[in-house]
Amino acid sequence: MAGRVVEGELRVGDVLKTPDGRLLIVKNIEKGHKKAEKALANEPIGVQIEALGWRPKPKDLEKYSIIKLIERLRKEIEVRYADMPKDTREKFVESELKLKLREELGKIAFEVHSYA
Repeated sequence: MAGRVVEGELRVGDVLKTPDGRLLIVKNIEKGHKKAEKALANEPIGVQIEALGWRPKPKDLEKYSIIKLIERLRKEIEVRYADMPKDTREKFVESELKLKLREELGKIAFEVHSYA
């Protein structure tokens, strides 16, 4: 599969979700016919993927759930501290993110193992 990373970065081992709900895992990334470990936004790349299917392993589903949770919590917290200077805001965001993540991790583990 060839294309561009639209936003953020893509690394080998990342789990992707298609619009129809299937999960895919990145096995290999190539930039200009050379292997790479990661690709940043707007870089032309080639990607080899492997389907996890409709019922992924608990470990893969847990990883995907945690990544999405961190992204969602970080956005919510950054909005709350948007009026602060950047260096101060980053410290507050990271500390609050750690606290919220600890609260949510137990729920994720329960959901993943009850799904599997």
